[in-house]
Amino acid sequence: MKKKLGTIAAVLLCFILAAVSVYADDGREQDPDYVTDYYMTVQSADGGVNIYAEADPESNVLNDNLIVNGTAIHVQGEKDGTDNKEWAYSEYHGMNGYIPMDDLAPVTRAEAINKEFQTFGGEDVDFQVKIQSDSGNAPVYNGPGEKYGEISGGIADGTTVHISKYIKGEDGINWGKADTDGEESVWVNLDRDTDYVSDTEQTSPQESKDGKAVAEVTPTPEATQTPEVTPTPEVTPTPEVTPTPEATPTEEVTPTTEPTPEEKKEEMDKKPESGSDDSKKTSGKNVKSDSGMRNPVIWISGIGIIIIIILLIYFLRKKK
Repeated sequence: MKKKLGTIAAVLLCFILAAVSVYADDGREQDPDYVTDYYMTVQSADGGVNIYAEADPESNVLNDNLIVNGTAIHVQGEKDGTDNKEWAYSEYHGMNGYIPMDDLAPVTRAEAINKEFQTFGGEDVDFQVKIQSDSGNAPVYNGPGEKYGEISGGIADGTTVHISKYIKGEDGINWGKADTDGEESVWVNLDRDTDYVSDTEQTSPQESKDGKAVAEVTPTPEATQTPEVTPTPEVTPTPEVTPTPEATPTEEVTPTTEPTPEEKKEEMDKKPESGSDDSKKTSGKNVKSDSGMRNPVIWISGIGIIIIIILLIYFLRKKK
């Protein structure tokens, strides 16, 4: 019993250690050597880079697709990698990890914003949206993404703001540059904090009478006229039913005559006796074929019983 409990405990311990190692692979427990706060853009000969759980090219890759050239990276720390090269510590789509410095180019924050604006198809627009925020003020950011840092204050719920630039960022969120007093570059999350209609419901932003972006409506094609219905031909009358001829009466059955007592006696004399020699021989053969130890099930059962008895004797002697 003690050996069994020890085996179970060992299995549970291995499971816990495996879970802990997987959790650590997301990079959240990996501290950089230096804490920093600046921006770089991806510039790789491969067209993009990966973000790793460790500052090690052999560690787990955290992203599903390459982080394409032109993407801005907020470098929050630096670390010397196992390959004796510098690695940038950053957050990408909620995952913290490391990117090789050799595939990054230094830029200012403004340059990073402009680079992403060009890379991800940003455009100049002219429409208005209404701020919608349950917390009272909608947060605003220095660029089209939370990685650019939040600006204190925000915009009050219910405020109508003018949007002059639009981009669907690398994070998949629709961002708009809001023109507000006292701020040169304020970006708002259009999907989360405004009444903006996403690009899945409109082809391109257009100006409506009240200044809001509306979708371009495709005209409905004219309905095709239904062809005239061909009149159904008249139904041919059903011919009269021919009367069924009367049934011919069935002939009476001649009653069977009962056998006489003499005929019954003759039939009894013809039947073989139940105890005759032929019937005895037949039954004897059947008994012979069914008897004996020819059935394999009986052999297997007997062997199984013997093995069980031997095992019981062995364990009883072992306990003594």
